[in-house]
This record gives sequence, structure tokens and C-alpha cells, in this order.
Amino acid sequence: MNALALVVCAALSARQVQDFVVLAQQDNWDVWVIATPNACAFIDQPLLTGLTGRPVIVYAPTLPLPRFSAVVVAPATFNTLRKWSQDVADTYALTLLLDWTRQGSFPILVFPRASGELAQDPEFTPSLNRLQRQGVVVHYRPDLYPPNNNIPWAHILKKLQALHKADNG
Repeated sequence: MNALALVVCAALSARQVQDFVVLAQQDNWDVWVIATPNACAFIDQPLLTGLTGRPVIVYAPTLPLPRFSAVVVAPATFNTLRKWSQDVADTYALTLLLDWTRQGSFPILVFPRASGELAQDPEFTPSLNRLQRQGVVVHYRPDLYPPNNNIPWAHILKKLQALHKADNG
């Protein structure tokens, strides 16, 4: 079973992130949920703990993390994307994302969620471009998934499967 780090940010779609956890588990992924502190207002931590068999990670855990095979950041907020692309680690999730990006040893898939207004911010597109140059796979197609890049969980799993298969030849 492959270990998957699921990094969750504070966006409305985070309220249904358990749907992705179940899909990933059905696909034989051992899902570890890592949430930004602000995401905790959106997610159901007891439900996620029950599904994964471990607490949601918000702060540095006392136990070591596994060797992950992939990382999915969904939903990825503008705030997290901007800070990540600028090497700002003010949460444990960002600290991990920066470390994993530098290591480059497994695929990182990002599914941004940004309102039309935030997507027009002068830092939004450059943040996505900086992450892509660092090897992060960014899936941002609000034209295909309106509004705000609302990609269905099943499509996120398909993107993960395809990238994982390509990465493992």
C-alpha cells in the first residue's frame, strides 16, 4: 500500500474531503491527512480520524511520518500557494510542502481553488508558475471545472493514478 499525504487548505470544498479519502483508500492508498490550521474550520476531524485510523495532522506530530509515494494538495488556497511559492513556512503543512518540493523524490499534485477575484490577483499566476518550475504538477482549469476549479474528487484520483503510474514506470 502506498502512503499518500493529502494536504487540505481552508476552502469550501474541504468540507467534502472525506469523499476523496474514501476514493483513495478504495484505490489502495494509505491516506494521511495534513491540514492547515485554518482548514480545521472546514473539515470533520473526527470523521477523517475514523477513516484513516490516525488523527489529522495540523502541527508537528510526535510520531515520524511515513515515506510518501505522492502528495495531493486539495483544495489549495491562494494564500497557501503564494506562501509556498515564496518559501514562507508559517504552518506545518507549508513546512512539509517546502521540504517535499526541495527533495523532489515523489510527485506533488496541486488543485488550486481560487475565487474569480483572487485568481486575478497579480501574485496568483506567478505563484502557480513558480511551483511548476519547481516540479509541482498544478491542475488549474476553471474553464473545465467551474466555478473556481471545482474538480470532482474522482478526477483528482485519476490525475493521481496517472502521475503515480508514470512516476513508477
